[in-house]
Amino acid sequence: MIEAVTARVTVRPSGRQFPVEGNDSILQAGLKAGVQFGYGCETGTCGLCKARVVAGELRILAKGDYRLSEREIQQGYALLCTHTAASDLIVETLEAAGPQDIPYQEIVARVRLIKQLAPATLLLHLQTPRTHRLRFLAGQSATLGSEGCCGDLTESVPIASCPCDGRNLHFHFARELGGPLGSALFEGKVRTGDAVDVRGPAGRFVLDDSGRRRLVFIACDTGFGPIKSLVEHAIAMDAFESLALYWLATRSDGHYLANQCRAWASSLDHFVYRASADPSQASGAKAIATGLLADCADLSDCAIHAAGPERFLQTLVAALTGGGVAPAQTVSQAL
Repeated sequence: MIEAVTARVTVRPSGRQFPVEGNDSILQAGLKAGVQFGYGCETGTCGLCKARVVAGELRILAKGDYRLSEREIQQGYALLCTHTAASDLIVETLEAAGPQDIPYQEIVARVRLIKQLAPATLLLHLQTPRTHRLRFLAGQSATLGSEGCCGDLTESVPIASCPCDGRNLHFHFARELGGPLGSALFEGKVRTGDAVDVRGPAGRFVLDDSGRRRLVFIACDTGFGPIKSLVEHAIAMDAFESLALYWLATRSDGHYLANQCRAWASSLDHFVYRASADPSQASGAKAIATGLLADCADLSDCAIHAAGPERFLQTLVAALTGGGVAPAQTVSQAL
């Protein structure tokens, strides 16, 4: 039997700390905790996750194809994806500070699942090769392309999954948006096992790095996709005093993952979920702004992230600004 070990890793120079439990690799544990390590494969192939171990002991989990030089070994370097912590550790490595630190990537993934989340909403689950994950920041998008019998199906889509798992990528599609790939999905022209090119990531719709301790997330319809990625990453980081999610549905099945939102609210003491419905994007946005301003007397220390149609976002930002929220506090992503 393998003895379960819980150790704590401190990352220099950022000072971030996270636990390593059981047989998670240091890389896996760090990604689950929201640490933005550099990596590309998680299998010891690329070497992008190598870091210098300053203090503590490692235990090897697997042998990879990448070979460190003798000098690197003497200096204490190791691959974070093929080792776990046998004691508390201090490691030195750089973390991504923003989108500018994430390299452009091209990967051929396969369709693992196409699932109907609601009558007019589909989930596309892509899986990358075992030796090549997509590194991205929560909230970013990827360009998906498929050139088969259906012609060019290229479309830019927000990633709806957590960056802690760069191999299993989720995307939400709404029937009414009518993009090339989305239309093909609803028409049954894309099937499980099909190859899909994934290029990116792109976009600056990422967690606010200003040091604000409270986060507010606002979504309209499938704007919940990138918001879901941000929420999951924020929960993993466990570094914020409170999280609030406001979700407007302008169609009957707009709250297509409401159970997930209620689960967050019930399991986390510092999480608030507010769902609303309004066929008008404008009046729905004004209602959310009014509700948020009523819920929080002081929003000065809040970072607000909003995603949805352009008209919804314009009305929302105007209403929040009119209520005293500084424009710099809100970052938005139009769909």
